[in-house]
Order: sequence, then C-alpha cells, then structure tokens
Amino acid sequence: MTDTLTTPIQLAVFDLAGTTIDDRDEVYRVLRASVEREGAQFSDEEFQQWMGTEKQWAIRNLLTIGGIEASDERVKACFQWFREELGRVYREEPPTPMPEIIQAFRSLRTKGIKVGLTTGFSRDITDIILDALQWTSGSGEDAVVDTSVAGDEVPNGRPAPDMIQAVMRATGIDNPDAVISLGDTVVDIQAAKAAKVHSAGVLTGHLSAEDFAAEQATFILDKAADVVDVLPAQDSAQA
Repeated sequence: MTDTLTTPIQLAVFDLAGTTIDDRDEVYRVLRASVEREGAQFSDEEFQQWMGTEKQWAIRNLLTIGGIEASDERVKACFQWFREELGRVYREEPPTPMPEIIQAFRSLRTKGIKVGLTTGFSRDITDIILDALQWTSGSGEDAVVDTSVAGDEVPNGRPAPDMIQAVMRATGIDNPDAVISLGDTVVDIQAAKAAKVHSAGVLTGHLSAEDFAAEQATFILDKAADVVDVLPAQDSAQA
C-alpha cells in the first residue's frame, strides 16, 4: 500500500454494490439462494471467493463447489431466477447511495477526472439500479457519471481487466497510470492489478484492511468517497 500518487489521475472507476451503493447485501442473498435452491452447499468462505464476479460465472462455480452438476441448462435457469428475483427486490426497495459518494463524483468531475462504474450485474439489473438512483451517464453537466459497464457487456468479468479497460476506452483514457479503480472485494483489486491501474479497497463490504493489504491494494479507504482525499492535487486545467 502507498500513501501518494505522482501521476495525475484522469479516470476513477468504481464498483457498484458494496462500494458506491448500499443494496443491503441483497445481491449476495439472492445469488446464494439461486444455487442453494438447487441443492448446492458450501461454506461462507467458499461463497466469498465469488463475490464481485460476473454472476453466471459465479453461479457455475458455486454449483460445482456445492456438489451440483453445473450444466449449461441449470446455470441458465439459476441465472434467470437470480435476475428476476433481484430485479423484483430492487424495484420494491431500491439500493441507496453510499455516504458522500454523489459529492465525490461531483468533485472528481469538476476537477476534470472521468468517473466510470463497473459491476458484475447484467445490464438490465444495472439499469434498474441506475434508473432508481437517477444516476445518468454522459459528458453533460447533469450527468452523475461518465459511463458504466455491466458484466454481460465484456468477454470476461472480474478478476479479468475487461470492464476497467472498457471504461478506459469509453472515456478515452489510455494511460493505466492515470487510472484508479475502487471496489469492496478481492476480485476488484485483482482486476485493477490485471489492468495495471491503481487500486483502492473500500471497507464498506465484507473485507478487512488486512485482506486488502494482502492483495497489495494501492490504497485502503473507509469508504469510496474518501478517494478524493488521496489523489494528487489537480484542477480541471491539469486533468
């Protein structure tokens, strides 16, 4: 872990659930239920390994670990149930923003730093969340973030770097040293390392500072909004 960055940051990439939104852990409750209802059994530690990953991939692996044949048909059925159930839950009680995150987005964009979101959710679930929060994307002043990338929009989910790299392409940032990616799971940090960008582990999920230190996160933050305090001083003219 380091305390300072020397290169001005041009892009901040944020995970969604557990990092920028509080979904009351519904995603993990529903994900777990989607495979346990098929008879899969596993420990909390085994389940935690798949938190933050693309959900069909997580379902396939959790079924296998849980002693259930992960046929394509079963994975598809579990994923369909997961999407429908999570969509119902989110429509009835939408997630809420993490503390000070809107102000952090605004502060970053005022400084000329692009803001992107990545998530292991599929696009349809992502849009339910973003629409409920009124988090619009684009370059206009009314937009909350610049872009978002969902887990089903790239070839490989975390810990692969695909989503971070997709955000970089969408925002026109090609220097990994000018990018920081934040998340609350181990695979968030692993994806950042794979993309060769700076990383920040946030303590609003289920991991400890020691967990993130073991993954060699560049920063460990109490909450995602604290990223504004660790970036090099810069104004919109420098970004």
